[in-house]
Amino acid sequence: MRATIMYGAGDVRIETVPDACLIEPTDALVIVTRAGICGSDLWPYKTMEHSETGRRMGHEFIGIVEAVGAEVRKIKVGDLVAAPFLYSDGTCILCREGLHPSCLHGGWYGFNGVDGGQGARRCAAHRQTALLSPCRSAKSIL
Repeated sequence: MRATIMYGAGDVRIETVPDACLIEPTDALVIVTRAGICGSDLWPYKTMEHSETGRRMGHEFIGIVEAVGAEVRKIKVGDLVAAPFLYSDGTCILCREGLHPSCLHGGWYGFNGVDGGQGARRCAAHRQTALLSPCRSAKSIL
């Protein structure tokens, strides 16, 4: 699949990367239909140190659920979903207090080995809280 990768300041490339796939039973595989470019995508554009491996870009995206792990209950294949800026698991003490951006088990898309949102597909961790479903079926708006 194709994805956006930043290798350093001013060095952004669209490259072929391994296909996204389900890793954990709590994951969902999403076909990305739209991805935003956020300020946090652009900040490293002027300052990021060069990296031989680069890092995947993007975090705010919408798409269609293609597959779900065995423990996923709140979304299903065919659902239209949106991913907020950060992912969270919805189970830690901070999430239970409504502080999802501070999740002890969450993080930023595109960092620490987590797919970025600017690719053809992406594996979304902690799908129950990391993906929001504005309507049950993509067919209703596409």
